[in-house]
Amino acid sequence: MIQKKLRFLALIFASLIFLSCTSIQKTAMNSLASNLSGADKKGKALNKKNNENLMLPLTGETDSILMADFFPTALKLYEILHAQNPEHQGLSLMTASLSVMYANAFIQHKAEMLPQEAYLLQNAEFQRAKMHYLRARNLVFSVFEQRYPGFSKALLGFDIDAIENYVARLKQSDVEAAYWLGAAWLGAWSLDPLDTSLLPTVHSAVRLLEKAALLEPDYNEGAIWTILLSFYASAPADFGGDTERAYYAYEKALEASSGKSPGVYIAYAESICVAAQDAEGFIDALQKALAIDANENPATRLQTIIAQEKANYLMDTIDYYFLFWD
Repeated sequence: MIQKKLRFLALIFASLIFLSCTSIQKTAMNSLASNLSGADKKGKALNKKNNENLMLPLTGETDSILMADFFPTALKLYEILHAQNPEHQGLSLMTASLSVMYANAFIQHKAEMLPQEAYLLQNAEFQRAKMHYLRARNLVFSVFEQRYPGFSKALLGFDIDAIENYVARLKQSDVEAAYWLGAAWLGAWSLDPLDTSLLPTVHSAVRLLEKAALLEPDYNEGAIWTILLSFYASAPADFGGDTERAYYAYEKALEASSGKSPGVYIAYAESICVAAQDAEGFIDALQKALAIDANENPATRLQTIIAQEKANYLMDTIDYYFLFWD
């Protein structure tokens, strides 16, 4: 089995080398990149249904351990393709999304469930996840630089007017890129909130996501609102934290997902219920997350299974978050 896998990888590498040595490199690489990313050189989806089918063998998998083993290989192959064709926006976004998914589902997720005595390993894994989040952020920045020159400098800077000017330019066709940029940015910050290179820029990431949510409120079944929910509930008020906004984001996420996304309930339990010391609400939210049938939506099956692993862990460790009096 291992030999077959190695031969398969060798064939892909050989194909890449061949393409790099021919006069039709650019056309061939663009075609390959578009087919593998489901979007063209400008980032426009080729066919939404085909793109969903492309990802289904990954997102519809039931074996999270299998995917944890496979994901690094898939990610590295996309990174190799991207290195061959760095201006292909569809490929850049696909590679960035895989980096975010790998960091979140297979590094951060596992690290968060390590026992308390393994804090050194946990911190090391958080730093690995942060690294992949930042790689993804840089990839999406490259996409926005092609669309809006000067975008990166403005959003990484401290000129509020410049930030608002670029955020205001975003169109609905930018929502997907904005989502992955915001997810990567806040993902990295959440793992190292005292990082002085990230902390001052959090406002830009949030404004980006707020604009994306305004342009497409139901994007990816409330995924944007779920990120904003976690941010509003956990961030200090000076940096944009706001309990009322957190509740609003929760309601919007529930509405967009029709209550079928366990991640929404988990974010509510971790962010709002723990802060309010609402153990009853915590348990109720996690039970709702666990009641969702992963097979009901094959396109999100893997995501649901991984989220429910987290929900079970939170239920088992409830004493870490609440003080119960006998």
